[in-house]
Amino acid sequence: MQNMQNLLKFYRKNSSTIILDVCDFTFKDGDTLYFTVKPAPDNDETDSSALIKAHWVIGTDVNVETDGTLQLKLTPTETDIDFGQYFYDIKLVEYGDTAENTLITGDIAILDVATLRV
Repeated sequence: MQNMQNLLKFYRKNSSTIILDVCDFTFKDGDTLYFTVKPAPDNDETDSSALIKAHWVIGTDVNVETDGTLQLKLTPTETDIDFGQYFYDIKLVEYGDTAENTLITGDIAILDVATLRV
């Protein structure tokens, strides 16, 4: 697997979907994907500075689509962080293995919206 960098853009307090296409890997039920957003990369192994911490288990929370992609869904509550630029990554932990693979990293922009009262 090769690490890639991509820019993500989400509107604050909106449902969002990350479409992940990892064409050279076969996911197994029980594999877990972790999505973490922080102000900047750091060495904190507890991820206490994370603004968004989400995870999905293959076969339980998300399934591989027929085109080989995964649709990782975030709720409005999960995207309810201040407007601005942050850093994110998505890490794969394979089921029954201790292998951890960072699949993608990059910047994420939380975009301004006017309506927040909903």
